[in-house]
Amino acid sequence: MNDKLEKSIILQKNPWLTDVKIVAESESTQKDAKLDGQENCLYLTERQNKTYGRFGRQYFAAPSGGIYMSLSLKPKVELEKLPEFTLLTGAAIVSAIEKLTDKKPQIKWVNDIYLDDKKFVGILAETSLNPTQEAQVIIGVGINFSISQFPTEIEERATSLFYNEQASISRSELIAEIWSEFHRLSEGSFFQIYKSHSFILGKQVEFVQSGQTFSGRATDLTPKGELIVNLDNGQKKILSSGEISLKKWT
Repeated sequence: MNDKLEKSIILQKNPWLTDVKIVAESESTQKDAKLDGQENCLYLTERQNKTYGRFGRQYFAAPSGGIYMSLSLKPKVELEKLPEFTLLTGAAIVSAIEKLTDKKPQIKWVNDIYLDDKKFVGILAETSLNPTQEAQVIIGVGINFSISQFPTEIEERATSLFYNEQASISRSELIAEIWSEFHRLSEGSFFQIYKSHSFILGKQVEFVQSGQTFSGRATDLTPKGELIVNLDNGQKKILSSGEISLKKWT
């Protein structure tokens, strides 16, 4: 399959987008979106050189077979009324994949998507205010679409949507469906989709907070996407996605 990124396929499915900008190579689509800043614009690259995720961590970006994109939004509402974009994007991705394929993705709180207990999607949502107090939201998504070889240090925990198999859809078709679902679910119907795909709930988890390690059972999510954990010592903690990263889950 010739899997060149096709602007027309994405826009046809998403008339709400103002543009889709595709480049052969980029340091980061997140950076492209911030610098250009066009409203409701999707930025894509075939190859990304300086990737980063939550807490500034780098992640693996393959020379081919990946999807690297960022959506620029300028919502006309107060910050406190903005939807939880990480949850919304996660719900849109799993919904799109299940519509187009027979795959059954699951979500690791808060921003990673897994297949067969291995990660293949990362999400990064960043919100900022410009000098006129206008909000800009940049949502970055990296997807291992059809990558079969990974660096040794991550090969045991990374996979692709189509791993060692022929892709049944194109990257452009998946991208188009993801942002179509994003737009549809943005009306507020995304939380239950996100929660129902979470594989952390009911599991024993371990995390570090203020230099101290805690463990307990993840029991629920708040509507804001915070993780509720009943600690082994009988206490309860509500974890903010911006502060905590899970270390273990069983």
